[in-house]
Amino acid sequence: GLSLEEPTMAFGSLYQFLDPESERVVPDDETPLSRALSGEVAPEREYMIRRSNFSTRHWLAISAHPLRDGSTVIAALYSFRRIGDKKKREIALEAAGALNDIIYQENLAGIIRVTVDGRILDCNDAIVDMLGFPSKKRLLSFRVEQLYYEPSDRERILRRLNNSRRVSKFELCFRRNDGGRCWVLLNARLLKPPPGEVGGTIVSSVVDITERKLQEEAIRQSEERFTAFMQYLPGVAFIRDLTGRYRYHNQASSRLFGIDPADMIGKTSEEVWPPEHAALYRDSDALVIRTARPAEYLAPVRHLDGIHSWLFHKFPISVDGAVAMVGGIGVDVTERSILEDQLAQARKMEALGRLAGGVAHDFNNLLTVMAGYSQLAVESIGNVPTDRVMSYLLEILDSSRKASDLTGQLLAFSRRQTVQPKVLNLAELVLGMERLLQRVLGEHIQLTVRCPYKNSFVQADANQMEQAIMNLATNSRDAMPLGGQLQLSCERLATPLLQENGPPLNVLLEVRDTGIGMEDEERSRIFDPFYTSKEPGKGTGLGLSTVYGVVKQANGRIDVESIPGEGTVFRLWFPETAESLPEGGTLPEGVTKERSGGPAKGKETVLLVEDEAAVRDLVETILTRFGYRVLAADSGPAALLVWENAGGTVDVVLTDVIMPQMSGGELADRLRVLNPRLRVLFMSGYTDDMISSHGVLTGEIQLVQKPFTAESLGKKLRDVLDA
Repeated sequence: GLSLEEPTMAFGSLYQFLDPESERVVPDDETPLSRALSGEVAPEREYMIRRSNFSTRHWLAISAHPLRDGSTVIAALYSFRRIGDKKKREIALEAAGALNDIIYQENLAGIIRVTVDGRILDCNDAIVDMLGFPSKKRLLSFRVEQLYYEPSDRERILRRLNNSRRVSKFELCFRRNDGGRCWVLLNARLLKPPPGEVGGTIVSSVVDITERKLQEEAIRQSEERFTAFMQYLPGVAFIRDLTGRYRYHNQASSRLFGIDPADMIGKTSEEVWPPEHAALYRDSDALVIRTARPAEYLAPVRHLDGIHSWLFHKFPISVDGAVAMVGGIGVDVTERSILEDQLAQARKMEALGRLAGGVAHDFNNLLTVMAGYSQLAVESIGNVPTDRVMSYLLEILDSSRKASDLTGQLLAFSRRQTVQPKVLNLAELVLGMERLLQRVLGEHIQLTVRCPYKNSFVQADANQMEQAIMNLATNSRDAMPLGGQLQLSCERLATPLLQENGPPLNVLLEVRDTGIGMEDEERSRIFDPFYTSKEPGKGTGLGLSTVYGVVKQANGRIDVESIPGEGTVFRLWFPETAESLPEGGTLPEGVTKERSGGPAKGKETVLLVEDEAAVRDLVETILTRFGYRVLAADSGPAALLVWENAGGTVDVVLTDVIMPQMSGGELADRLRVLNPRLRVLFMSGYTDDMISSHGVLTGEIQLVQKPFTAESLGKKLRDVLDA
């Protein structure tokens, strides 16, 4: 099968012999023909033959034998055959074997070959290390079922292999040599048995995914803990994105608000809550996003049973250094607020108890004066000059006014009422509390009140400010059990104290005592709610926290300076407010201003309802003197009869609030059904909380407080008629 020129290969003129192992060119004298001609037998050997100047190679098996004539070599028998296809197959097999060895031994994945009945035939080093065996020999001594943590996994794999002869990405758990778990991802294939054999073998590759499974388990447990925490959180937890849409809300919304949290996801606050509440929530989100800092605030929340008060803590959730979402946690503080109010009221009543003795003393003195001068006036009629009788009556009137002021202070101090910030003279308020404070403090405390500037106007609730001053005074008294000095001073500052965020502070209220003082640690916590350094049962821990809240609500600042053994100074700064607004000026939000009354006289018809005969006669006399037409009734039912007989001529109803048979509030409601535009003026000597319990909310009605003078009653009635 050689070409005509191929015989010349024997002489190497056109072809080169290459050693198959080193691929070096075989010298001419080492070629098979040269060796045979030299008398040597060249047994058959494989050579690569390359034609000179060409890269094409051929595989040949060549042998040569010398032919002799006697001892002389006269020729050579030279034979060769092509073995190219055979060599290609051998080379392919060698390459495949090398590749198989690399895949098997160098693979990071574990490879194991087992019989169907469970004998381990072979494995690579990767799975030996993966399962923690000391050697491959040790692993091969095991049965494959001993490697499974759950024997049922092997049964499942065999069923799948029996159906499809292969398994892909099967998660299972192997048992390590030390008994621990090793999670793997397994691919397996069932190989047919060689001819004449049965059963076959299974070749599997496994990847260790233990770390991933541990991470997944840690995440799962973390999610379970998070879910449990959020589920049993005594409040709400939520996350909103920068567009204000809910991305998470815990299950508490179902129980508290009757809203499925799944229905909230993807919605904005405006789509879930009332508009006025949603606006507040949105503004607080914007603050957290803008400042990238947490924020805390109180807000109303609609419940199934009405509006509750909630304390919210919001915080930024950042991604790559930028705020991406806003998280929040909220707690219903409605009951706590009620409790704080009750405790604060209890503190007031505690102080009132101490006042009782002193007030009784003062009140008895006033009653003595009124009774004595009344007796003198009665006995002097017709016997002494008129001007002397007039002086007796003026003394009675002056004492009655003092008694009215005294009861007014007590009622203001003890009442519960809605916060109504307005422009008030702080210096005047402090001076007016001097006698009340002295009774609370006791004779062992020397009280000094100093207000060099009589006009120090601030914007605050008068009742709250009185409560704050009383709390500071009683706190100082408790710090001086053996007696001492307490000084209150109120002044306008020539140079205001500047705030970083807020108006300048021009008015200073200072409370200074000579008590036991405080250490730094105690001083740092005195404004914390429910914190007290007193013995159990001696204090609620709300006195100074209430003071702090009052000052902050008035946009002020409070500082405390204390030296153990020397005393304590509380300094309360407030922004100054103008005494009055210009005509047409706008009141600040939440601030009220007393409207000046008109002339006291009138000609309208007044339906007067009062169960106390003496008071009813007095009011009827006053109103008649002012020119009004008065229709009097001693009860609510009687007033309804008078109304019916009046035939629609009544212009205004002046009624007591608390009366037998029918309260003033109920009477007003029934009359307003007949005339929705009816004007009503209530009068009462009770506190606001007592009035509200009888159907009258003082913040929404016109009220004149007993005791009143003829002038104050006339002006108030005129205000109601002219409104």
